Amino acid sequence: MAVSTTQGHDPKYTVQVLTRAVTALAALAEAEGPLSLDDLGSATAINKPSLLRILRTLESERLVRRSESGYALGPRVLELSHGYLRGLALDDVARPYMADLARHTRQTVSLAIRDGLDVVYVAIEQAQQEIGIQGSVGARHPVNATALGKVLLAGLDDDTLRATLDGQPLPRLTHRTITDPDALVRHLVLVRAQGYADDDEERGMGIRCVAAPIRRADGRVIAAMSIAGAIFHMTEDVVPEARARLVKATDDISAAFGRRSSETTDRPHALGATT
Repeated sequence: MAVSTTQGHDPKYTVQVLTRAVTALAALAEAEGPLSLDDLGSATAINKPSLLRILRTLESERLVRRSESGYALGPRVLELSHGYLRGLALDDVARPYMADLARHTRQTVSLAIRDGLDVVYVAIEQAQQEIGIQGSVGARHPVNATALGKVLLAGLDDDTLRATLDGQPLPRLTHRTITDPDALVRHLVLVRAQGYADDDEERGMGIRCVAAPIRRADGRVIAAMSIAGAIFHMTEDVVPEARARLVKATDDISAAFGRRSSETTDRPHALGATT
């Protein structure tokens, strides 16, 4: 099937040879490995003489590399992608997804980062329920008492996690809050395995929350997003759909930062007990 890159664009404002070059680059990006000239021609529906000229030009600009196995993307593509990623602001990328989640779930959607043993809220879409969880940008909560915090801790490598928790008191906000470091580490094994965290009245009684990580291209967790609401709104039959919407949104945001959707989440296989 030919790769198309011009859907929805007015042909009057496109340059055909550039469109073909982008089509060739897109086909190489989708390929499992290098493509021969014939295979690339079949994938793009570009005639061989034109395609060869395009490839030679892209090769001279280091956007394509040629080997005995065929053609593949060149190193300059990575340089350009880094420039794209540097220009992304997390808040700007996440906001449309947050608004969509708040509209569909009618609950509060939050974006947060970790600062030591605190979760810091950097963006919030308030609940659309008459009774909802209200928050404010800049507010802080303990990492051990929130779904957001548990997701952010689970994204750390083992050594960093142990250093972060070592000798630090974990505050109790409700009788459900995990305050024992060893118990928290064991719980984070589950969070890593399932790719999300739940907070069932651990931060506050009557509050239920689910959170999922946002990752950059190398798999490192850079932020987390959550949906929170009163337990009589976030009931056990409602939470699974909200969680699925949330995970889809965080996967899409991660993709904007270069994380490929086909890649599995980077997680260590196990954690030892803290000392």
